[in-house]
Amino acid sequence: MLERELTPQILDQYLGIASWVDNKIAPPKKPKASQMFNLIQIIPDKTDHNKYGKTKIRITPTSKQLQIYELVLNIMLKTTAEYRDLIYIKNFPYRKSYRDMKYFFVGDSHETIRTKYNNALFDVARMVNKIGLQKFI
Repeated sequence: MLERELTPQILDQYLGIASWVDNKIAPPKKPKASQMFNLIQIIPDKTDHNKYGKTKIRITPTSKQLQIYELVLNIMLKTTAEYRDLIYIKNFPYRKSYRDMKYFFVGDSHETIRTKYNNALFDVARMVNKIGLQKFI
């Protein structure tokens, strides 16, 4: 169950979870057309211990993580473009530090960017609480 009232700290945690889930969700599949290199089946040698018989470990998000991801997507649709860009640059495709964000905001210090980001989180959390969190779920 999600929190009753959204605070900027909880929203920041939800954005971190949504960023992680975004990396784990499978991308949309393109239509498959057989190509020349797909027609040839390559089977590894049984003496090659690096590749034979090993499968990739697949990490799947839980239902609560998917619910948080969907909540963040719905919240981002309602925010202003300025806040959306700032939050997207900070959190997606992976979380960046404020010093790394200086490359996107030329002329601003990392402390100015941090203040803008915290103000954006505060305004978005206030907007969600004003409308009601249940409207976004």
